[in-house]
Amino acid sequence: MLINSVVLVLREVLEASVLISVLLAMTVSLRLSLRWLLLALPLTVVAVVLFAFSLDSMTDALDGAGQEVVSALLQVLVFVALVCVVFVATRVGRSASVMAQPMAIFMALATLCALTRECSEILIYITGFATSEEHRTAVFAGSAIGATIGLSVGVLLYAALNSLPERRVIPVCHALLALIGAGMVMQSSMLLEQVDWLPSARQLWDSNVLVNEQSLTGQLLYAVFGYEATPSLLQVSLYLGSVALVVCAWWAGQVVGSTVDAA
Repeated sequence: MLINSVVLVLREVLEASVLISVLLAMTVSLRLSLRWLLLALPLTVVAVVLFAFSLDSMTDALDGAGQEVVSALLQVLVFVALVCVVFVATRVGRSASVMAQPMAIFMALATLCALTRECSEILIYITGFATSEEHRTAVFAGSAIGATIGLSVGVLLYAALNSLPERRVIPVCHALLALIGAGMVMQSSMLLEQVDWLPSARQLWDSNVLVNEQSLTGQLLYAVFGYEATPSLLQVSLYLGSVALVVCAWWAGQVVGSTVDAA
């Protein structure tokens, strides 16, 4: 139970920790305010409590698919917010005073949706064992260890991004956001396949020989980048399409910024 708790909480914390670290590195590099984080955190507390306490009614909704659909929706919202962040970030350097507010809104939205999903799952897991004297200590200890490791990785990633040459920080952050966002879309597609909202299809390949998706490495890669050892054509298409959409957002930001400068 101790190891299971470490892995489960680490997986959830790591996903949010990596995302927030990248957004923080972008904020510092672009010399923006941290108000988006101060806005997202209290809203997250409210959202997590509401999510956790409405779990029963949510699960029964949509013919038993409510929880999966809501989780998938939150992940899609994170992706949409990240696409907007990349678009706006491309233009911030040209008009920081104008673009700072929408940048903060989209960063706050991405953080709110990501933390709501991850933290609510942790809360549900921990409270489920809170009354069990047999497992309570192991669950609490494992959860604390997993959360500490996940937060530590986020801090190390933030430090690594800040140590890059200034001209490299934003491109690297954009690349990471593309992979994280595509991973969110991949995870949401898996959830919707589980409840038959998306059709299941024949797998294209099996990479379990290289990285088993049930291993610790596989689970962490799934949490951060949406790793799937046996993806279908639909899942691969959604993943590549998501990355392409982030690239298009970056390109559109460049074009719009150049047009505004020329005018």
